[in-house]
Amino acid sequence: MNTFEPADVEPSPSPSPPEGDNLHELYRHDGALAPVLARLADAACNEADDPHDVSLRAERLAGQMNPPIDRPAVSVVVDAFRYTLHHEKPPRAGAELTPTEGLSLLPQALHDVSADVREAWLALAAEVTHPVARARLYDIVYTLRLMPNSRHSAEDAARAYLECVGGNQWAQAQAIGLVRAWTLARYVKSTELAHEITERMLDVVVDLVDRDEHPYAVIPIMCALITLPRDNTTEEIDPRIDDVLDRALMTYRQTHILTDIAAIVRKRAAGDSARVEAANRRLIEAMLAEARAATEPMVIRTRFNEAASAARQLGVTDLERLAVAALQAAPPLEWDTAEYSIALSPSFFEMYLPGFNKATGWCDALKIWLHTDSPTGRYETNFAMTQHTQQHSVIRYLATTVVFRDGDMPARVVSDDDELFARDLAHTELLHLDTYGTVLANALHLIPERFGIPPREDLENFMRSFGGDPTLMNVLATALQLFWLAEYDAAVHLAVPKVEAAARALLLELNEPVYRAAVGKTPGTFPALGNLLPLLLENDFDHDWERFLRTFLLSEGANVRNLVAHGFINNIDPVNAAAALRALAVLALIAPAPAVQRDAAAVKAALANPTGAPPQRTWWQRITAAASAAWYELWRS
Repeated sequence: MNTFEPADVEPSPSPSPPEGDNLHELYRHDGALAPVLARLADAACNEADDPHDVSLRAERLAGQMNPPIDRPAVSVVVDAFRYTLHHEKPPRAGAELTPTEGLSLLPQALHDVSADVREAWLALAAEVTHPVARARLYDIVYTLRLMPNSRHSAEDAARAYLECVGGNQWAQAQAIGLVRAWTLARYVKSTELAHEITERMLDVVVDLVDRDEHPYAVIPIMCALITLPRDNTTEEIDPRIDDVLDRALMTYRQTHILTDIAAIVRKRAAGDSARVEAANRRLIEAMLAEARAATEPMVIRTRFNEAASAARQLGVTDLERLAVAALQAAPPLEWDTAEYSIALSPSFFEMYLPGFNKATGWCDALKIWLHTDSPTGRYETNFAMTQHTQQHSVIRYLATTVVFRDGDMPARVVSDDDELFARDLAHTELLHLDTYGTVLANALHLIPERFGIPPREDLENFMRSFGGDPTLMNVLATALQLFWLAEYDAAVHLAVPKVEAAARALLLELNEPVYRAAVGKTPGTFPALGNLLPLLLENDFDHDWERFLRTFLLSEGANVRNLVAHGFINNIDPVNAAAALRALAVLALIAPAPAVQRDAAAVKAALANPTGAPPQRTWWQRITAAASAAWYELWRS
């Protein structure tokens, strides 16, 4: 079976050419050249696989002509066949010649070509004899309305597309040409011609399905065949169409093909639940078979997850349960870990925790720790770094990103550009967290090494001296002691849920309407952290810290909150434990005690600067910190 580039992929927009570099601007129409250019076009169409192949052959043949043809004149023929017939995404029907407008260099958008090129194309349409050439040139003439009667040019193009059937072109090129002919006939309301094209399309698709060949040619034709005429919505569709559609569903086995065919069946048989269910089941069963045939654990999990997702969406409950059970029983994944290490100079430690090494007691050292900046770095810097990385990455355009979550289960496929950027931004921030989290963990380890583990009562009194909620302060004190005892799992499981409690307390103090009232039997609830963070931002919460909490705790990043809540996280390392303590501390220190009454301005000021004013540093410490920051950014780039 021949394979084809998907016909529904738009060509990438290209920048405008430099002034004076556009061959269309150089061409000056000469009617005497029309017969010569027509012979070139006809010769290029002989044995060509598709219109793009015609353009390549025309380039080669022009160099053999005697006398030679000027390059601008050759470009008139070459460019005419560079345009693409783009068919609609199934189950929608129709095909268009593109690009017609917008930014495009090769080929130049049709509506932007010069008057001389338009004259040449109009003259060539009347001169060429090969059906591929006539179809393309009359299609251009119709699209640009170069003839007084557009109906004639549309019908001429449609009939030429009909003549191409059975020729040398690939099956998909012939099929898209037929769909374009059908589209043109409908545009100009040429009913008899549309019926003739429909009959030809039915013959072609029956032949292809019988031979189990060229599904990419079958799909766009089937989309057209199930579409009722514009002028008679009561006309019944030929029962042969339903028959060949059902046979196509059983003939082809690839899931990406069956996805489109099942969509066509759902549109055609919208009132026939039995046919729709049969099509859906055929698709899901094929997806399950593909998953069972896979050998790589990650591919197996991805395929079963796709089958379960499709079954859920289409309401095939029993197959959804089967897919989920197979997903859960899939072979375990073996993750490849890329290890890296960097040597952080003592000045970097001093930059992030100024004065820590000179602290004379655990209170001073812990106070400095509680005044550190966001462990994911500055949002503006991370945003710019991510943009720079994406602009110089080819892989992101070629690879599909699948995010795996709890228990090595596929969570989602990162698809559109915005979602991919958000994922890459979180990755940049997590790389920063690896570095700054290491510093935070090392600093916490140094406190008991230098001063011993603080007594519980003294630690609680110290934390309550910041004026926050005593309950949250006691939790933070307990979590710190657990960290110093190397009980990292316990420290994280204690600290993480209280981050949401602190955020909720701050918003309630601002009287933000966050509570969701009960509706019927649905009880009233407070929203989760992901819904609270945007409200904190609206109340001037520091953006760097909001990004840290979001990236570390929520599903956009490390997802620690959900992993802890659902019991999927174990053997936590000191770095993540220190980050969890820092996440609680940043909000707990400014969350209100029950008896505290502050006006909105005071709360917003605390949110804007949650760590308070940093300790004063000497001029030498500032220079050292600036140099270390510059070195670090240089290393990261």
